[in-house]
Amino acid sequence: MAGAGSNWLSGVNVVLVMAYGSLVFVLLFIFVKRQIMRFAMKSRRGPHVPVGQHAPKDLKEEIDIRLSRVQDIRYEPRLLAEDDSRLLQLEAPGCCNYLYRMKALDAIRTSEIPFHADGRYPKSLIGKNFCAYLLELRNSSGSFKGVRKALIDALLDGYESARYGTGVFGKPEYLKYQEALNELANA
Repeated sequence: MAGAGSNWLSGVNVVLVMAYGSLVFVLLFIFVKRQIMRFAMKSRRGPHVPVGQHAPKDLKEEIDIRLSRVQDIRYEPRLLAEDDSRLLQLEAPGCCNYLYRMKALDAIRTSEIPFHADGRYPKSLIGKNFCAYLLELRNSSGSFKGVRKALIDALLDGYESARYGTGVFGKPEYLKYQEALNELANA
């Protein structure tokens, strides 16, 4: 009988040691996490020094003004030049769908669509603004009353497919897109 009681006490001791061990582990984890959060909150700006921190006040203001102008710069470069050597690869069948995508995006620049004439859309031909122009043109009954909504939808679909699509955008899709672009430009 005495042996059974001592086994019971040693089992309880093991359980107590495990409980105390896990309690100490949880407390250490909470303490370390708290310290990490404390140091992170203390240095909100991060490890970097702000631009112009020790500069004179006038220079610091000029730096801030120029840095705030950076957000307004928008430019979309021409993707394919007229004499680009990659254009020779277009003759190969089933090859180089990305070239047709690039040609489709450059076609907007060469088209006669006056989407930046009224000043609301910049001349930089950012894709988002071109889509906004087409959507506004589709939903309005303004100066392009003769333009069919199906034409604008086809142009929007072609543009989205050329710019963001993951499917095939080859010569037939490019020709359909170019035809819709020319038709809108003529209207």
